[in-house]
Amino acid sequence: MGIYRKIGKSVRILSVQIRTKSTLILCDMRHFRSLLIEKAEVRMPGLHVMRFALHRHLAEHASVELHRHAWCQVLLYLHGRGVQALASRHGVVEARVEPGTLVVLPPGARHAFQRRGGGGAGGLMVDFRLKGARKRGVEVCNLGRSELAQVRQHVAHLLNSQEGAGSALRWESAPAVLQLLAMFLRAAGWLGRLPSSPADGAGAGGAVRQLLLKMRTDDSLGEVVRRSGYQRDYLNRLVKRATGLTLGQYRAQQRLARAKELLGQGMRVADVAAETGMPDQSYFARWFRRQTGRVPSAWGRAG
Repeated sequence: MGIYRKIGKSVRILSVQIRTKSTLILCDMRHFRSLLIEKAEVRMPGLHVMRFALHRHLAEHASVELHRHAWCQVLLYLHGRGVQALASRHGVVEARVEPGTLVVLPPGARHAFQRRGGGGAGGLMVDFRLKGARKRGVEVCNLGRSELAQVRQHVAHLLNSQEGAGSALRWESAPAVLQLLAMFLRAAGWLGRLPSSPADGAGAGGAVRQLLLKMRTDDSLGEVVRRSGYQRDYLNRLVKRATGLTLGQYRAQQRLARAKELLGQGMRVADVAAETGMPDQSYFARWFRRQTGRVPSAWGRAG
């Protein structure tokens, strides 16, 4: 990954790699210990881990220009804030990143970074090739506290075991790299989630369906997440697996169906807004018009 500096209308690339006699880098960058294993070379059927880095974008350079790779890349932000730009055939989508934000990119996915606020931003980066990855989409999610605690443990092990190792990954360090990558791919939905017990994995889909059946239209998303017992990002992935929609999209669809039903029965717009959990009648009217192209009162008369 390069750091780019704008000079007039041109752009120059500045390498983030600090070259020594070894390609393994262990240094302090404003109290942040950095690690680059440029030749990880972990290979097994269907997977090739090429490169592992624990780094930061230099504070004096605010952006990484839009670019792409011929391989997969995982980015886990551990400090700093900014915006990750992700390009597709429909245009560029911007995702806010903060400590704990995970970005998983298939080969060829164009992406860029713009820092927000002072100081540098950075974290973990893994470059790898994975069989079937070109069929995958870009995923952005946030890791929970327990997952971040595991990341810190694995990174501490790597920092200790790799010191003085040169360009090669020591064999005793390979499990930590693979465990980190597997955790990231599970969090992004690229790999199946490991159940904590035999019944847990088998029952997750049924539990989610029951949760959705019991979800009221006036429930806040926070209440639904707390009731589920899952972390928000994991629940979103379970709901999407079961319905094809995120939790927010499913709840919006549920609210719209209920609103149409109540308006068709002649209920007042203000009462429908309250019944569907909207903050007020004006907000509901604007939301309903965005969804249907019609104002709620017109829908009621038509019904």
